[in-house]
Amino acid sequence: MNLDDRYLIWKPVESKRAYSISRFDDAFLKRAPDSLVGVWPDDAFCVVDLERHMRDAFVPDSLLNAGKRLIVSSRLKAALVRASVTDVEYWPIKVIDRTGRPMSEPYFFVHLMNLPDCLDLDASGATRSRMRTSIAEKIERFEFKTDPERPLLRPKPLASVVLVRWPLAETLAKEGFRGFRFMGLFDYGIKGDLPANPKRAPVDVLCAQLLSVV
Repeated sequence: MNLDDRYLIWKPVESKRAYSISRFDDAFLKRAPDSLVGVWPDDAFCVVDLERHMRDAFVPDSLLNAGKRLIVSSRLKAALVRASVTDVEYWPIKVIDRTGRPMSEPYFFVHLMNLPDCLDLDASGATRSRMRTSIAEKIERFEFKTDPERPLLRPKPLASVVLVRWPLAETLAKEGFRGFRFMGLFDYGIKGDLPANPKRAPVDVLCAQLLSVV
């Protein structure tokens, strides 16, 4: 099942002007239960840094990080709450610079739960784990066996990717957030220059509403 017209990929944007996470001790998340109640530390924090000093640097609404965690500003979290995103917990996290100075208002770790088993791994060209064949280490493309029908999700077992349903993407774009953009499912896995694709035009129009971080 092809759902190119229903979902987009949440894509972090890298910029020399934008702070990104250089340290976040998230080992406790790797074996955590579905809910983080009783697991999330009260003093959770992440350290942000710049590639080099920039006078007009800023902390974006979605923080780039090596673990591909979804860590968002209070304003972006409020937008997700208004959109009635389901199967999610929001956990506060302090954002500090490398000297320990707080950088901004509290941010939130967006913990998506009950990951839907919605991908057709064979049709998606999945490379399966040798130890557990039900788990995909990577896929070549997005093909679904069912529509998860959620506004925001991480598809099981590809939990490193965040998918956004079109109506939510349109809502977020109108509010002009910074630090991420949207990518069509049809562009997933393509390396180098993107081939021409008429499906890309509406995605580009949508992303143009988000604030630039260049």
